[in-house]
Amino acid sequence: MEADVDCHKNPSVISYHVHVTYMLTNDDQIAEVSAFRDATQEYFAPFLGPNPVCQGTKEDPSGRYDNGRICMIYDHNLTNDTLGPFAVGEWSMFVPVHYYGAVVPWFVSHHGNFSLLVHPNTGCEYEDHSIWAQWSGSPWNMDMSIFTPWTQTEEFGQSVGTPHNPSCLAQGGVCAFGDPSAPGYGPQVLCCSGSACQCDAGASECFCR
Repeated sequence: MEADVDCHKNPSVISYHVHVTYMLTNDDQIAEVSAFRDATQEYFAPFLGPNPVCQGTKEDPSGRYDNGRICMIYDHNLTNDTLGPFAVGEWSMFVPVHYYGAVVPWFVSHHGNFSLLVHPNTGCEYEDHSIWAQWSGSPWNMDMSIFTPWTQTEEFGQSVGTPHNPSCLAQGGVCAFGDPSAPGYGPQVLCCSGSACQCDAGASECFCR
């Protein structure tokens, strides 16, 4: 495909991936990381909705990109598969830009013994997974040979602020959840223009209205 992003010119962040990494040679870690994925899906259930798993498309059967919503990426077996550029086990979540503040801090404080990689999706996969990435915990070496430096290899024809990669939450979406009696309880996700995050008295979920 013809490139439409110049990786030398600080391309826009279209979305994010959050990766939880672990040792495939350690059965205890595999069991623990599987339980952590289940716990993550349960915790973020109000945001994920009734269909929490990213749906693949003809262009991207893995479901890793351009989902239009926050979702869990189930694209390989947790027990014996690696997925480049990772040389270790990992599972991941697709995070639209407007969910970053609600999702990433939770992962930073809950990843426990696992290393956490948060990276942008700009189309420049080499830089996304290296100089533009953020690690929490000990970083792992990765096989970056599958990417080409300073060259667009993904997100052709995509941009932030579209239905596939929104920058705000549409009317009716859950914009906050939790204990309504907790200090500071309120909006967690940006609502689109024309609506605001509204929380009914005593409600555990707030909605863009």
